[in-house]
Amino acid sequence: MIMQAFLGSILCVALLAPPHEAARETSQPVLHDAMQAAFDRWLNRQEATGALATARLGPEGVWESADKGAAPAELASVGKSVTAICTLHLVEEGVLDWSDSLAGLLVAAPDVTIGELVTHSSGIAPDATQAAMPLWLDQGQEATQHFSAQVLDLVNARSSQMGQRGRYQYNNENYALLGLVIEAVTNEPYFEACQTRLNLPDSIRPSPQTSEFQPWGGLMANPVDFAEFLHRHFGPGSAVADDPFAYPHVSLGDGAYYGLGMVFRGFRGGHNFWHFGAHCFPGRLNAGSYAVLWEGRMSAVAVFDACVEWDAMVELDYTLTVAAYGGRP
Repeated sequence: MIMQAFLGSILCVALLAPPHEAARETSQPVLHDAMQAAFDRWLNRQEATGALATARLGPEGVWESADKGAAPAELASVGKSVTAICTLHLVEEGVLDWSDSLAGLLVAAPDVTIGELVTHSSGIAPDATQAAMPLWLDQGQEATQHFSAQVLDLVNARSSQMGQRGRYQYNNENYALLGLVIEAVTNEPYFEACQTRLNLPDSIRPSPQTSEFQPWGGLMANPVDFAEFLHRHFGPGSAVADDPFAYPHVSLGDGAYYGLGMVFRGFRGGHNFWHFGAHCFPGRLNAGSYAVLWEGRMSAVAVFDACVEWDAMVELDYTLTVAAYGGRP
């Protein structure tokens, strides 16, 4: 496995543990200490190190977060939400529409829609990035350089696509192509266009090691800054949180959906949003990430220096969820 975006999947989706209503009243320091202790135990089991940002929506409607001191770390596929929200802003500006065809925006491209790309339901497959990324790692010469044009060449080289259009099939190529669309309609480099429109903090930026993968997994961030990005674009008062079904989405089964770069499901009158990510380049780069926003009231962003198995990702989801809701991890 070179790089995989774990989704908390259709079977084990955030909130595996029964939450307790009283958990909403937990103070931020107590919440953070409980989640940090649970995360530390998980890290020890993985023989890894990492950082955790947690936040709670305070009684005045202001997010209360942990210390901002953590260094920026690889977001991997968790960063796809930046590409998705950037695309949303371009739709809101009127320069794109979810129904626009990729073939009408790029030279020699499949006839799939922007909405299908953002939800991994374009039918474009297989994912050639899995074999190409080891060759591209550490090849970026500057922050604006990414290899989405090479991805388009690989896609166009196929006589036909192997996926089923309209059906969810996770593929990094979808987001690489979205990066090219963003550049085509803004006439700006991908990250510059998104940084300006989303007012991203300095810590959210292309990674020196993985910048080649920017639109689909080449960004890094301070965990607290990325949590604030989630609060702003997926938290209370955001258009996405108010009605995620108003935007492109595809069913994963069991009440879960893939939307704008995040998985979501309804919960207690609101929604939970989450995503996993990993860079798995043995001997070169091993990094994992997990971001979750529970019912618009609590959040966690975890980053760590290991490429772990799926069972360990499920365990991380469970561990943080139980700690967040006042149970025993």
